[in-house]
Amino acid sequence: MKKLILLLATVSVLTFGCASPDTSSAPKHRKVAVQAYSYNRFTAEETINKIKDMGLDGIELYPNQRLSNKYPGVKVNYTMNAEQRAYLKKLLADANLKAVSFGVTHTKNDAEVEKVCEFAKDMGIKTVLTEDPVIRFAAWEKFGKKYGVKMAVHHHTFSSSNQYFDPEVLCKFVKGHDNVKSNPDVGHWARCGIDPVKALHTLRGTIGSVHFKDQKEFGNHESQPVPFGEGAMDVKGMLEELDSQGYDGFYVIEYEAEWDNPTPSILKCVKYLRNN
Repeated sequence: MKKLILLLATVSVLTFGCASPDTSSAPKHRKVAVQAYSYNRFTAEETINKIKDMGLDGIELYPNQRLSNKYPGVKVNYTMNAEQRAYLKKLLADANLKAVSFGVTHTKNDAEVEKVCEFAKDMGIKTVLTEDPVIRFAAWEKFGKKYGVKMAVHHHTFSSSNQYFDPEVLCKFVKGHDNVKSNPDVGHWARCGIDPVKALHTLRGTIGSVHFKDQKEFGNHESQPVPFGEGAMDVKGMLEELDSQGYDGFYVIEYEAEWDNPTPSILKCVKYLRNN
């Protein structure tokens, strides 16, 4: 009898006392940001106030959004003076938000690349998104290193100006650069009929930031976004692919619909990323 009791006690310790808690299903903390273009009908100040209570890790500013009604005619870009930049910094600080990236920007020459990089450094921004031609990548490499800013190549849908929407082409162009990464937009891929999971895999090792989306339809150029998990895209498959790559950058929510009030849908997207 004593042997039986001892055996049961041993089994109990092995089963309950030494077992590690199962954390395999615990959601990973993903760095979540909102692209300010989701609120392009509003000023940057209004946008910050609308998203400040979403529990975000950051905001992606976009060029030429109106700064504030306090500064009529002033837009968010490198031409802002010191006072205007300080005002934007205070808006972000008061909202406990960090500007983590800026784009999508287009430059005319190498000198403008430096101005954008200087602006990004001044604002504490670490990544600038652009669709600049390949010939300008050397300038982004040079000035990005000088100012501590990375450049990430963005893409829209089919374009006559570049082929960045093609993951094979994008991968070829960014490989070999230290300071130039890719910024895939999975929603634009889906609209082009490109499988986002496979495309993310193609860009393995090059991804610096992601515009994360779900679309109502796949392969429809006019398809509209929907909250994550409600559309035609394999959202969990995309997350699994990025996890397998060890991706630790930002998941930037750019919700290009419901322009007058995208907040409810964006909140659903934030909640999805927090729980998956």
